[in-house]
Amino acid sequence: MKRTYIYIFIVFALAFAFHITGFAQSSDECETAVANLEKKYFEALENQDQELMSSLLDDDFVISSMTSDWSMNKEDFLKTIPKQDITSQEITGTKVEIKGDKAYSKVDISMTKTYKGKDHSGDYEVYSIWVNKDGNWKLVARKIKFINPPE
Repeated sequence: MKRTYIYIFIVFALAFAFHITGFAQSSDECETAVANLEKKYFEALENQDQELMSSLLDDDFVISSMTSDWSMNKEDFLKTIPKQDITSQEITGTKVEIKGDKAYSKVDISMTKTYKGKDHSGDYEVYSIWVNKDGNWKLVARKIKFINPPE
């Protein structure tokens, strides 16, 4: 009788351990997927690829600044892409945290760029919220902090 209880306990313990391991792997996989989508976002920006950018953004997407009072919806933001000329960029750090069907990311990036002919080169902190909709991550909100704007 004791042996039966021990076997049952072992089976439940193993099932629990596999469940936790499976959850950790899927969370890690989601973090990696969102980190890769962040790279694609900045590639689309650098290449002025409106089609790729549109595919990454949710229909309710909003981008805003943490250092000024501007914000834009998806449609208006996509119109700015051809006006941004990025000659170099380097992602210096990416952090992603998964909570259910949402991912919160922070990207540190250095860019050499102009927007409408004005210098916007410098370091940025970019904070984002991604939502998993039917297995696809979409960018819903993005806040940009310009760390060292040109004088």
